[in-house]
Amino acid sequence: MLDRPLHLRTFLSPSIPASLFEALAGHIGRSLGCEVVLSFDETRSGPRPGEPEPFSTAEVDVAFVCATSWVWLTAVPDPPIGLVGAAWVPIDPRSEDQPVYFGDVVIGPGGPTSLTDLPGRRIAYNDDVSLSGYHSLRLALVQQGIDVDAVDFVRSGSHLRSLALLQRGEVDAAAIDSTVWHRVCHEQPSLDLAAIAALGPHPVQPAVARTDLPAAVRAAVRGALLTAHRDADVAAALSHARLRRFVPTDDTRYRTLADELSRSA
Repeated sequence: MLDRPLHLRTFLSPSIPASLFEALAGHIGRSLGCEVVLSFDETRSGPRPGEPEPFSTAEVDVAFVCATSWVWLTAVPDPPIGLVGAAWVPIDPRSEDQPVYFGDVVIGPGGPTSLTDLPGRRIAYNDDVSLSGYHSLRLALVQQGIDVDAVDFVRSGSHLRSLALLQRGEVDAAAIDSTVWHRVCHEQPSLDLAAIAALGPHPVQPAVARTDLPAAVRAAVRGALLTAHRDADVAAALSHARLRRFVPTDDTRYRTLADELSRSA
């Protein structure tokens, strides 16, 4: 199907465990009968608008990015990416077995009790591409008429680092990917932190493919993701990441998100 390796990249680690993407890379490679070269970009949750992206140059064939990157990269003529058409479903019961998640606003003891308490406080976020860690909170503040500029946003670099800052008392709250928060609560049930707001639901981070990737290859990757939970290694990695499986998806939820973000800009 391919006479060269398939290049897969994730922009979602370390908050989403690297072990999941390693297992997915192995499964995709076995399904397509080709080598899959996996790479990690831990500097951001996806390419930003106006900056170099790895799809037009075929540096990357398939990637996992934050939904905001999909919004930005498909808002231009001749977009460099399209959806693969498969998205994961979180175990979190609030997702109701759908490929959606939330931005959980998490506090420590004595922290703010509502979004109206956030002005004047230090709030950790992972990076300025992130939907759950940054844009969902700003969107919620705008919708509630709260002064976004009065909030002291502190960039941490990852959701896990945001939680670490909160535990050390260096920030007053943190905006966290609900799948990450659900996993941390599962692994550390005695953690002295609590969520005061769930922002969303939002469409989960999409798998995307460069536009000029052959349609047969994109379809094969989609098929591999939709059957990935049948692979024992992937099933274990999905469970560890607090995800169920991949399900078919289209751009409906992502288009709705694009409209919401444009209205709050």
